[in-house]
Amino acid sequence: MITSIIFSKNRPLQLDLCLSSVNRNFSDSTQNIVIHNNSSEFSEAHGLLESEHPNVAFWPQSDSLFKDVLIAVESSENDYICFFTDDDIVYSPFACVDYSFLEDPTISCLSLRMGENITERSHGGEVGLDVCKKRFWISNEMMAWPKTFHGYGSYWSYDLSVDGHIFRKRDICQMMDELCYLEARYQWNQTPNELEASLQRFWTLAPNLIVSPPQSVVVNSPNNRVQQSHAHNRSGDLHDYDENYLLGKYMAGNRINIDYLNFNDIKCPHTEINIMEGLG
Repeated sequence: MITSIIFSKNRPLQLDLCLSSVNRNFSDSTQNIVIHNNSSEFSEAHGLLESEHPNVAFWPQSDSLFKDVLIAVESSENDYICFFTDDDIVYSPFACVDYSFLEDPTISCLSLRMGENITERSHGGEVGLDVCKKRFWISNEMMAWPKTFHGYGSYWSYDLSVDGHIFRKRDICQMMDELCYLEARYQWNQTPNELEASLQRFWTLAPNLIVSPPQSVVVNSPNNRVQQSHAHNRSGDLHDYDENYLLGKYMAGNRINIDYLNFNDIKCPHTEINIMEGLG
């Protein structure tokens, strides 16, 4: 059904949680590919993680993340592509009987991080309201809204995200093919944030409707920063954990149990979870 591409760097403990949550709560993702860019001190942990997730394909990131993504998408065995980062968590079960609604040319994506519970946006340390201004139901399981009813930058207008959004394979192939062509000219940083930012050139060309389940099922927990391409992105405001501290916990045999984490008040797609509460 779905091929999930997960971007990862120096987060074995969080990646393990992400993969475990996909396996548990998103069984429609029948092919999972991790594109990783770990520092050398994380190589032992990564080898252990690969052995614990034998059904996942692990691809070392090359000198072009954009080409890596294009190859992964083109080689996908499924017609739909979902992107994740390693600090995403599929915190609630999600399954869809039939994804054929995604063939509607007016639909841009299916967002697993959006839902009626999403009412806030946190940016630059400020929290403000971010509510859906117009929505309608396309089935008993899915709602939709026009992204152009919301100011650009609202979560409700932001379809080209790498945090739990599902796209048609052919659409992503077309976008990535163009980005690969332009990469040498623009000298983009090789990070998921840069990739997402580069995808925004297609915002006006992508269809207007975004679809989601009634309640979000994916949350991003930004507990620590591992990339420097977008320094304005906030992390660790509430539950800050150093990557080497988390590495030590992973190598000591600790894993995060999703059952012990608190997801009772998810109002924003980027919500810091105290992931250490699930350590065991």
